[in-house]
Amino acid sequence: MGIRRALLAAALTVAGLSSVAEADTILINGTPVSHLYVDSEGRLYLTPGPGRRPVEIKIPSRSSESTPVVTKDKKIKIGGTAYIHYDADLRNPTHNNAFKLTRNYVELRGYFNDKDYFRTTLDVKQEEGSGGNMDGSYVVRLKYAYVYFHNVLPYTGVELGLVHRPWIDWEEHHGWLHRDVEETLIENHKGAGLINSADFGVNFKGKHGIASWSAGIFNGEGYHGTENSKHFGKSIEARLSLNLFDGFTLSGHTAQIFDLKGENMDRHIYQVHAVYNNPYILVAAQYIWDRDSYYNAPDVKQRGYSVNADLKLKPFTGYSVGLFGRYDHWDPNTDVSNDSRKHFVYGGWWDYSSHVRFSVADDRLIDKAGSDSNTLMGVAQVKW
Repeated sequence: MGIRRALLAAALTVAGLSSVAEADTILINGTPVSHLYVDSEGRLYLTPGPGRRPVEIKIPSRSSESTPVVTKDKKIKIGGTAYIHYDADLRNPTHNNAFKLTRNYVELRGYFNDKDYFRTTLDVKQEEGSGGNMDGSYVVRLKYAYVYFHNVLPYTGVELGLVHRPWIDWEEHHGWLHRDVEETLIENHKGAGLINSADFGVNFKGKHGIASWSAGIFNGEGYHGTENSKHFGKSIEARLSLNLFDGFTLSGHTAQIFDLKGENMDRHIYQVHAVYNNPYILVAAQYIWDRDSYYNAPDVKQRGYSVNADLKLKPFTGYSVGLFGRYDHWDPNTDVSNDSRKHFVYGGWWDYSSHVRFSVADDRLIDKAGSDSNTLMGVAQVKW
């Protein structure tokens, strides 16, 4: 009798697993069965008969609190960002124009727990061709590759490997929100062109109260440069930002780059930055000082500033659209006259969705050294 009851329980279990979702009918050998019958010896039947009594079939309902078969824990995260351009050269008499891809980032993160992970980001970019123009092959290069631990010091995590430098990523998320159109002043070669956004090293970053910070030691040449200094030859960089009142943040940044490869000099950068942001407008301004101390030549001092603003029209239109503008002024050598550069960027954007933004902009450079340019661009920024 015990064996037969065990067989009965097994049959009911198999039948339950074979049931159609959210139905009380079970399947046995492909046949829908709503009742089972058992005799005095414990034998199961699909049909009624003398000496057979019905057996209650009850399938537990599925609820949202039941344990899922497939876990939703995120151990691997994959994403990316692309900047798709259509640029027209208004300065060139032939009005050259082309579709192009200015950036295509592919990011992979592998999580050890909820907050610690390893990140790899690949960057697809067009190489410079003949004459310094961006008309070469598209190549893949490594942009980030680091391990992140979220709590190595009080309120502070650390990136180790090919990491963020303290400034540019912060500005692109707080002050200048149109990296798809143009780089920041400190990175852009139409402006200062002093540093880039990533480098090999270690970067400590954190936040507490009104303050956020980032500081580290890096090779100094950037993620597409090679370090081969014969002495210390590293870069010490730091940023401190204070949210002094709602929407207003004041920041300071410095980079002390020793033995910058191929330049035979040390570079000393100092910067102040302020940004005010609310649902209607964003206004940001910065001033940068730089001194390049050459080993076998006089020092070169560089100065410049940038002002940018966004007018957000969503409170008035109900759509995430707006206008933006920026002005940069950069003097690459304060001891030389008539060599300054003026850079204007202005246009508008429309957030088609949380993944896609469309922008139209005019990017104009007035260079007293003679390298003027004027580009009208349409841009699709895609995040996935």
